[in-house]
Amino acid sequence: MHQHPSIPITAVVLTATVTTGIGLISSNLTRARSQQAETIALECRSQEGPWLPCRMGINRIGSQWWIEVAQQRIRFEHDGSGSVRMQSRAGADWIPVQSSWAEEQVLCWGSLCARGAMPLD
Repeated sequence: MHQHPSIPITAVVLTATVTTGIGLISSNLTRARSQQAETIALECRSQEGPWLPCRMGINRIGSQWWIEVAQQRIRFEHDGSGSVRMQSRAGADWIPVQSSWAEEQVLCWGSLCARGAMPLD
């Protein structure tokens, strides 16, 4: 009869625990990365003001995003039926806004317009 070298049970349990822990950490990091907003550099303007550098963050493509211009973050939500609402600052009321194309690669929500390559779907 062949004898196998004995491996202490504590070594087996420790190996399984470490392997499982690494898998959980990797899974949590992947999930955290996917929940972070993707950001895109654009140009924005309010009313008919000058074009300024801005960033668009995508939380959920097509349904939740934000625009940050001149250190102000403006949040947007789209309900899937064509209605878009905007929150001009944290804690402010959400207001309905109309989305419209002003020109090629210029999308406006109310009086705020963004210019550049935006992922829409």
